[in-house]
Amino acid sequence: MHLLRGGGGASKVPAEVALELREDDRESCTTVTKRVSECDSCGSSTAAQVQRGSRGNALAENAKEIDNPHTAGSRLGQTRKGWGNSSFFGGDETGDDVDCGGLAATCAWGGKRGRARGYKAGGSVEEVAVDPVDEATVTDVGVIKQHLRRAPDWAAAINNIAFMCVPRAVPACMAQTGWPLGLLSLAYSSIVTYDTGRLLGTVCNLRPELSSFPELAGESFAFWRERRGDARHVCERWRKGASRTTLAVQFATYYLTGVAELIYFEQFCGQLFERSGLCQWQWLLVVSLVSLPVLQVPTFNESRWVALFLGALPLVLNVAVFYYEVLLVQPWNCTPGPAFQPPTTRSAFMGFAAFAYAFGGHGMYPEEIREMKTPSSWPKVMRWTYGVALPLYWSCGILGYAAYGDFAQANINLNFPANTANTVSLIVQLVQEVYFVLSSNLVLLLAIELGLGVDPSVHFRPKWKGMPPVLARFLLRTAFFATQVLLAQMLLAGEGDTLLALQSLIGAVGMIAFTYFLPYVFYVLLTPARIPPLYLGWCVLNVVIGFVVMALGLVSSVQELLESSAGIFAGSCEIPYAYAPRDPEDPCALSGLPLGAQ
Repeated sequence: MHLLRGGGGASKVPAEVALELREDDRESCTTVTKRVSECDSCGSSTAAQVQRGSRGNALAENAKEIDNPHTAGSRLGQTRKGWGNSSFFGGDETGDDVDCGGLAATCAWGGKRGRARGYKAGGSVEEVAVDPVDEATVTDVGVIKQHLRRAPDWAAAINNIAFMCVPRAVPACMAQTGWPLGLLSLAYSSIVTYDTGRLLGTVCNLRPELSSFPELAGESFAFWRERRGDARHVCERWRKGASRTTLAVQFATYYLTGVAELIYFEQFCGQLFERSGLCQWQWLLVVSLVSLPVLQVPTFNESRWVALFLGALPLVLNVAVFYYEVLLVQPWNCTPGPAFQPPTTRSAFMGFAAFAYAFGGHGMYPEEIREMKTPSSWPKVMRWTYGVALPLYWSCGILGYAAYGDFAQANINLNFPANTANTVSLIVQLVQEVYFVLSSNLVLLLAIELGLGVDPSVHFRPKWKGMPPVLARFLLRTAFFATQVLLAQMLLAGEGDTLLALQSLIGAVGMIAFTYFLPYVFYVLLTPARIPPLYLGWCVLNVVIGFVVMALGLVSSVQELLESSAGIFAGSCEIPYAYAPRDPEDPCALSGLPLGAQ
């Protein structure tokens, strides 16, 4: 298209083109976002970003070559109905209506020719023809990400609650740490993880082009080196190194989380159908086939309904069963009663890492923010999430540990009697596990698909390598899931609480980083504002604590996992499930259950 250069003097933009301006001063320049309405061919709106210097000159023209709006003049725009290129050309403007010296907007859809209008100084208009953009061939990652921005606020909140909120796991965490360290860990985690979740929203809104942990890490360290005066190639090397390292950690964290959920899933089936005669590996194949269709849910926006019906509602029922079973048996009145031994160093760090797993979820926050229609509403989402999670964590953690002591298990249904309520809880958890398998994998699947140019928000067009996106997603996700099933088969439990060791390993590998200290690193490196010394000290303290717990938790978890595992492909066919009070370590092992609980 032709370049339309705005000159000096005032210009008026007619009412037929509506503009919305958002200005954000950063250092010596201004970022302006303009939304152009009533584009003739699209029937909707396109968007562009332009960074103007003090003289208002445009800095770039080719939209498809723009990666960073802080160095961009224009960007490929997108709407639900079509695609369009929007570019803004500068010039000093002294008019009253809008602060732009010249404007050129183009729009094309479905093979139609579009029209561009430029409003230059004095109000004159130059109109040029625009070649159409074939929507069937557009696979630009920036455009695909804009496609994803459809989720309402409650979608992010319900996904957070359904994935993060595992209050029945907290008693097992406290069993590893004991009362003093357990309460301290619970209080520390409640404060720090809410703060880091809030900071992730701040950073993502500060730099909206960054929509994942690897992108945040790469930009943070590159920006830090740039401020130190390093050459461009040095900054780029830091960007790639930080991004790739964070991607590897994120991949390992959520990949192993998916494996852990598969093992939970097959164990719940084994508990519920003890007389079926099926081995663990056979149940694993069954639950994998059940999970595969749900794994095709494309994005977090669509998963909100799965989160509501398969995640949040079962959570309510399972917590109710937890309270019922504890208060029915009241193990603190049994003989020998719950035992509370001081933790060893190894068990304490395993417990710290397990707490990180319980509070984990932050690793998917940037991706959720990427899909929100109004990312600025993230603080409200965090209030909803923690307003639900924290009361449940504290009540279940304290009550469960007081009831079962050091015998509190990661699969806490084994602490309950084999009664009707426990059976109902197991059935509900089978439903809940379907959501956990989806949610733990969705971050990785979306990263793979975006990296390959597969649009998760569409079904049939644009095609990817000649096939519809829905088929491409199915093949990619099935192949990915098959590798997790294979690893789960290798790690099927022998003796010991393998699940707790695996959870601790996951917490140590990535949940600590994503949840406890990396958001502080991003905030310190990216924020343009001066950080108060006291809060800066708080940030540094949490980074140091996070590194120490991450390293020692990793060592402890690996040791425990090796000891509790039966070996590669050597798990027993069936696990004997001993409900209360049959296990010798059960608080009611000697006295038996109270009359009303039998």
